Parts: sequence; structure tokens; C-alpha cells
Amino acid sequence: MKLKTYRILFFVLFFISTLSLSAQNILIGVGGGWATFGMKSTKQLNQEVVDLLPFKPLATDNFPAYFFYKAEVMYCFPKYIALGINLSTTSTGARYTLADYSGKYTMDNVQKGFFPGLKVLVGKAPGKDDGLNLSLEGGVSFSSMNIDTEFKLYDESDSDNQDFDAFGFYFQPGISYFKKIIPQLKVNVTLGYFLGFENGYYLHGQKDQKIFLQDTNKRVKPQWDGIRAGINLYWDFPYHSEWLKKLHREKQQ
Repeated sequence: MKLKTYRILFFVLFFISTLSLSAQNILIGVGGGWATFGMKSTKQLNQEVVDLLPFKPLATDNFPAYFFYKAEVMYCFPKYIALGINLSTTSTGARYTLADYSGKYTMDNVQKGFFPGLKVLVGKAPGKDDGLNLSLEGGVSFSSMNIDTEFKLYDESDSDNQDFDAFGFYFQPGISYFKKIIPQLKVNVTLGYFLGFENGYYLHGQKDQKIFLQDTNKRVKPQWDGIRAGINLYWDFPYHSEWLKKLHREKQQ
């Protein structure tokens, strides 16, 4: 499923970049930043597992804030608006562990998210002039969760590994500031809030095998909600560039 998604996104990016050759400015950028996460239901899931154990492991990590990474193509209109398509990814996780002379217990819950989306910037010539803009992103989310458990007692050991997938949608309102470094290079600082609307996790390859919380009988969801603070570097490809003109002529022939 993920391979198909990557192929579709590649062709969408190629198609949009081809159409955009007639635009006045095309920005191609990469960047990243810092993200916080809610993960309320998966925190509850971990706690339910721990409560069933005859011993009490400690949480050394509990879905902390982590880096996200992004690639983006922007189509800049002469005034007031810019449109783009982007891909971003992030991850986080939790660990419960306990060890003494007789053995060791470890449970890792690692989640990864992949987010293809669309972006709209509104302001004074966003992506072209220096200044502050309003931004809105939206798209789909593909999430995975891996729960890896290992238990050792003296010379005996046992382990278990389970993979889950989830699908959903997201919106991310925010603000964005552009600054020109050199004529072709621009830096962009963003601050937004990620709002996710995900379906619950299901066992990898088995959509009918869903996972529920025991206390509430609700689905376990990724819940990537949180602050997104990032910085991107863009290279500006104005349409008067000779190589873009040549490429455009070749595609029209």
C-alpha cells in the first residue's frame, strides 16, 4: 500500500511541477523542525498493558517531542496567494522498562507518520516578497505503530512484535514568514498547529483486526495533534530562467 502511495505522490508532484512552468515563480524547498504530539489513546493503551503485569516497569520515554522533515513545491502567483504540495514525516515513541539481577522487561511503542498534503499561503505576494503570511495545510495521514516486547528471566526469554496501520486526514493552520537571503535563495519560518482526524489502528494487513482500549472500548488512534515549528530553505526558479524556457518549449513540441 505504501509503495503505491509513493508512486502516486511522485506523479502528482511531477504533474504539478510541469503545469507550473508557466508560473512567474516556482519555489522548491526542504526543511524541518520540531513537533509535539498528543498520543492520548496510545498512552492509555500502554498503561493498560503495564497494569496487567505483576511488576511495574517505568516509563523512560512517553511520546516526546521530536523532529519532522518536509519537502515542498510552491507555485507563487503575482499577488496575495501561493499554492503548494508537500510531503512531511515524523516519528515518536514510548518505552517501559524494568531490570534487576534476575531479568529484564522492555516494551517499545514506536509510531511513524507520513503526511502528503496541499498548502495555501495568503499575504502580500507570499513566496515572492519578504513578509508575514497566513498559511493553511491539509492532506492525508498514513500512520504505523510497532509494539515490541521483550522479557528475560534468568536463562529464559520471550518476545513479541506487532505492527499496526492507520489512515486519516489533517489540517494545519499557522503563520509563515519569508526572508530573501540572495535573489534565488529564501528562508521561511513557520509556526502552526496540527489537527488530526485519524481512524483507529488495525493489524497490519488485516483491516478487520482493530485495536480497542479495554476501559472505554474506543479505538486506539495515532493522534499527532500538536505544535509544529519549522524552518525551510527554498530555491526560487523564476520563469525567465533560460533552462525553464527551454524545458517548456520541449514539452510543447
